[in-house]
Amino acid sequence: MHKIQRTLSRRKTLLLRLGAVVLTLATTAGLLSQAALAQTTYVITDGDRVVVHTTYTTDPAAVLTEAGLELGAEDTYTAQSDGGVAEITVNRLQLVTVNWNGEATEIATYGATVSQILAQLALPQDQDLRISQPLDAQTHDGMVIDVVRLAEKVVEYTRAEPFETIYCTDSTLAPGEERVVVPGKAGSVLCTALVSYADGQEVSRTVTSEVMVRSPVTAVIAQGIDRSNKTQTGAGRAYVEEEPAQATAPAEQQAEAPKEEPEEAPKEEPKEEPAASGNTFTTASGEVITYVKKLSVEATAYSCEGYQGITATGTVARYGAIAVDPTVIPYGTRMYIVSDDGAYIYGYATAEDCGGGIKGNKIDLYFDTVDECWEFGRRACTVYILE
Repeated sequence: MHKIQRTLSRRKTLLLRLGAVVLTLATTAGLLSQAALAQTTYVITDGDRVVVHTTYTTDPAAVLTEAGLELGAEDTYTAQSDGGVAEITVNRLQLVTVNWNGEATEIATYGATVSQILAQLALPQDQDLRISQPLDAQTHDGMVIDVVRLAEKVVEYTRAEPFETIYCTDSTLAPGEERVVVPGKAGSVLCTALVSYADGQEVSRTVTSEVMVRSPVTAVIAQGIDRSNKTQTGAGRAYVEEEPAQATAPAEQQAEAPKEEPEEAPKEEPKEEPAASGNTFTTASGEVITYVKKLSVEATAYSCEGYQGITATGTVARYGAIAVDPTVIPYGTRMYIVSDDGAYIYGYATAEDCGGGIKGNKIDLYFDTVDECWEFGRRACTVYILE
């Protein structure tokens, strides 16, 4: 019996030892399984987006899929681990457009600065450039970089100087009719300017100097006036028509009405033809006048009585400021005028006005009153051009 008890005791001890071994093996297997199934936290950077994802997965591509970040066909990533935290950086393909020299160039990059992108194009370093983005700016997909070539240049060119137009009246023209007495001509100005260019196109111009090369010629245009009345006021002149002038010529008035003699005495006093001698002549008062040449002209009287007339040269109409054909007698010419019949000495005058009917050797003599115009009428005169 004792032998049977010892056998049972041995079996019990063996079973206990086997159970301990099994328990040890199970514990070891559990620990190994737990180590294999440990989680990892990933910090994923995708441009401006940062995602934290914890998983048992160790494949970075699978981790990105789990985190909901899909990669394009040309996108890449980099991964690194530091203890229990791993980092994954997504590199997205960026398409950047550079506009340069009239062309658009598309560049693929995975993240660079504007300066690095421009370096790939090998832009010339000896030119002044204007760049639309800061050189240290990070690129992004769809970015547009405009590069403009700047330049400055001093240029000379000729500019036309417009001419002015002045108007005078002419009693021989129909109302509304016009005639060009002196054609206008534009002047010429030499200009110097600093011109700024962007990609070869002018963007600004600063004129630094202007020199008049040729002065403009003022146009003179004669206009017809309404001659239904004997005298005109306003912009026109008071002209004496030929028939009344002849009917009231001073010589006839003296023959028909001697009683008018006292009133005309002041005008008759100088009525002596100057005695010409070579290039000089002596007036009735004894003044010796030197002249350059003399012209035979037909003179007509006119007046602006009742209003202030303005001559073609911009001066006030007055006695001594006469109208001429400026192609025959230039504006500003000084002269001395007498009638060929010796009955009238107009005296000193200056060419300041014009008229559409004044062509060739014709002049208009200004008088202060219409009555004086009737008295003078239309006469043949000699004009002495003075020095």
